[in-house]
Amino acid sequence: MKELFDRGEFVVSAEVGPPKGIHVDELVEEAKTYLKGVHAVNVTDNQSSVMRLGSLAMCKVLKDAGMDPIFQLACRDRNRIALESDLLSAAMLGIENILCLTGDHTKMGDHPQAKPVFDLGGNQLVGEPPKFSKGAVVSPCSDSVDAQLAKMERKVAAGADYFQTQAVFEPEKFIKFMEKAKQFGKPVQVGIIIPKSAGMVKFMNNNVAG
Repeated sequence: MKELFDRGEFVVSAEVGPPKGIHVDELVEEAKTYLKGVHAVNVTDNQSSVMRLGSLAMCKVLKDAGMDPIFQLACRDRNRIALESDLLSAAMLGIENILCLTGDHTKMGDHPQAKPVFDLGGNQLVGEPPKFSKGAVVSPCSDSVDAQLAKMERKVAAGADYFQTQAVFEPEKFIKFMEKAKQFGKPVQVGIIIPKSAGMVKFMNNNVAG
């Protein structure tokens, strides 16, 4: 990812969510069919605190299928020992891109009684791991823009190479945010979700953080 940004390319990635099980053949075939035009494939890490197949395993499967995965790594479920171990495992498996997230609280998911960890935050996890393209997350349409810019600055200082935004539904807010964020000199990918229906949007509004 970093090499693409350094060359000044307009980088497009798409997101896949691992299944709630071990059968991945259909997901891989769909990814090969519909995502062949993107530069990289984001693989979510138990998104919205809902238990799914691990991001790292899915990244390895996609890489073996010829795609360039982005390993999403949430601090919610791991202490620093597990986080560092997973990063080393990713490097050993040839995964070159990571996206560091703090993660949604467990009370939002399908196991609300699960104990959250949050030993580190996303800005601390970015750090200096083995040769990864290190991505971080920002919410440009948040009600507190200054707080988001402060988080972004800390993540840049920690070593973030690029940013991906949460879903943007208010282009005007995004444009105003980027006018301020360009001071950091880092590439920013705008998050776009294409709703399947009005029901999907209502569900997201009621249940998905951010």
